[in-house]
Amino acid sequence: MRVGLFGGSFNPPHQGHLHISKLATKKLGLNQIWWIPTAHNPFKDPAIYESYETRIEKCRKFADKSPKILVKNFDEIRTVKLVNQLQKRFPNHQFFWIMGADNFGKFHQWDDFTKLIKMLPIVVFSREKYLLKIRQTKAFQIYKKISNSHGLPKFEIFPTQNLNISSTEIRKNAKLYS
Repeated sequence: MRVGLFGGSFNPPHQGHLHISKLATKKLGLNQIWWIPTAHNPFKDPAIYESYETRIEKCRKFADKSPKILVKNFDEIRTVKLVNQLQKRFPNHQFFWIMGADNFGKFHQWDDFTKLIKMLPIVVFSREKYLLKIRQTKAFQIYKKISNSHGLPKFEIFPTQNLNISSTEIRKNAKLYS
């Protein structure tokens, strides 16, 4: 089984998440895509978060009509450890890490980033304004350097429709009208 792992804050989930999920399913021939809301994103202010339980519930409601999208609630919050556990638990699954280009800029700062890029294919979906910047990021430069000396899993970039949607903008607009 081919499974996309799409981690993020999902604070709140929106049409952009759904769009990337459907595009990843089609482009990569995925059987499923697992949304993995994080309990805490170390790059974001915890004061902006709805509770973890609320975000999980919103994700489930939002993805309810998409049978290939499953919302997962994992105890492990470190990506490398989670992927390692999943690969051991599901040895017949081929996993892909799915992410948006906006998060790729800090990807090199993730715990054990270099281990993660050796574990599974990394697939980045990019809105237009990030597309040209991806190959200039520190994460991509590190990946390129390592891949020259190791047979790394694939790194793929797919352009996406510029939906002009972000959780940050949704939260800002909600404050304006509340």
